Amino acid sequence: MSHTEENIPSRKWVALSWPTALSLITALVAAGTVTLHLIGDVRHRHYLKYWHVDAGLFPKAADWILINGYYGVVDRFIAILAAMLGNLHWLAIATVILGVYFFILLSPTAGASGEAPAWLQRAPEWRRRLIRQLLLTALFVSVVPCALFLLTAFMAVPAALGETAGKAAAESEAVEYMKGCQASRIPCVELQREGKTIATGFVLDSSPTHIAIFDAQAQRARILALEKLEVLSNRMPPIKERVARESF
Repeated sequence: MSHTEENIPSRKWVALSWPTALSLITALVAAGTVTLHLIGDVRHRHYLKYWHVDAGLFPKAADWILINGYYGVVDRFIAILAAMLGNLHWLAIATVILGVYFFILLSPTAGASGEAPAWLQRAPEWRRRLIRQLLLTALFVSVVPCALFLLTAFMAVPAALGETAGKAAAESEAVEYMKGCQASRIPCVELQREGKTIATGFVLDSSPTHIAIFDAQAQRARILALEKLEVLSNRMPPIKERVARESF
């Protein structure tokens, strides 16, 4: 066989692998996009739910939801990593237990030949076939619920990530909101209508028609229509503060 003939299978494999790889990448991108969209939407809804705000008044575009989902995934991964680093002793114990379990599982059983028992070999063919079919049916019946449970658990992971991420973000911001407008690192806004101050607080969310704030005085969330409403920041931008310092 010539050198050219030896290269034909490898070239054919490379030619076939590129479409397969592109199809796999496309499927992964599509699955990742759907997952991020789900996490972002659930995170947004549960963030507003924490403040008892109707998420239906604050619809978001698809790109905003994807970005929100990305931040939710990063936030949860950091939280999981921090939890693992804070419980290294339990992680070590679990590693030892799993190692012992797989050691026992993969150890050869003494006296096991892999053959059917003698009483089954002496049984008629129809009885052996019946027992074989019963065992296969029992295996299938037991595997299907386990597979459905694992599939359901896998599908519930993105929703659980989004829910915990939204609640964690709301709880973290609530700590800052309770400090008040002067002490909080999050800037407050002042809402005015026709020159009259309506409320002062922290922006939770906004849409083309409504704005949701955490009222610093009432210590609760409020939803106001944006019609004839002016939103004023209570803090000077940092660049202006730097210019003011440099002028002296």
